[in-house]
Amino acid sequence: MIHTAGGNAYPMPATIWLPALVKALATALIVVSASAVAEALGPFWGALIASLPVSAGPAYVFLSMQHGEDFVAVSALNSFAANAATGLFLIAYGLLAGRLSPGRSLGIAVMVWLAGGFITQQIIWTPSTALLMNLIIYGAGFMLLDTKERAGIKPAAPAPRRWYDLPVRALAVAAFVSVVVTISSMLGPNVTGIASVFPISLISLIVMVRPRIGGPAASLLATNALRAMLGFGIVLLALHLAVRPWGATAALVLAAFVSALWSGAMLLLRTRHQAG
Repeated sequence: MIHTAGGNAYPMPATIWLPALVKALATALIVVSASAVAEALGPFWGALIASLPVSAGPAYVFLSMQHGEDFVAVSALNSFAANAATGLFLIAYGLLAGRLSPGRSLGIAVMVWLAGGFITQQIIWTPSTALLMNLIIYGAGFMLLDTKERAGIKPAAPAPRRWYDLPVRALAVAAFVSVVVTISSMLGPNVTGIASVFPISLISLIVMVRPRIGGPAASLLATNALRAMLGFGIVLLALHLAVRPWGATAALVLAAFVSALWSGAMLLLRTRHQAG
């Protein structure tokens, strides 16, 4: 795209619009894929796919291109701290999904995240304090949402899907993500870090699958997502710790490796649990 200024044409930097476009498309793809998998294979697999850093990863690639390593380091630390708010979101939804209507349960969970994100913004975080906060909240979530007690929950019979459901919802997700990323790119590293982990993928996934699998199974999806999102927080911590001494490229590669390692560990533990 070409802009003009004073009669001279100059190209618009791709990094202005690419982050929003890539994250929007990536999020739409992952949400549609996760919803299909959750319906076909169960809440565990849908939650695992939705928690992959498919949308946050490209966002941090472009942040490193636009702002440099210091900006990425600060943003990643604040993202890690705000990941605790995502834990609160999942806990709230897991407790309410089987008891309240779809709109009320999701609305309350989103308000819980917003309150947690606001509090996060008021605090100056260190890696140690952010890690402690995540461990406390996710540990509480593991106790409150016990998957063993609800292992027998089965998804409800899904309503018939119209041919345009997935394309329309994917476009809606992409548009929503584009707005969030565009706005967050105008903010400083602290707020950008918090905004970048707003649980768009999880919210969109819940909206898509709740009518098809029912409230109890959607609650179980949130429970499974707790373990996956704790791993996502560890990925952000690894990125924060590695980006300054190693550079953005090496830090992003390390973060991707940590993400794959955590997902592999979750699959291994699930396999052993089923075998036992």
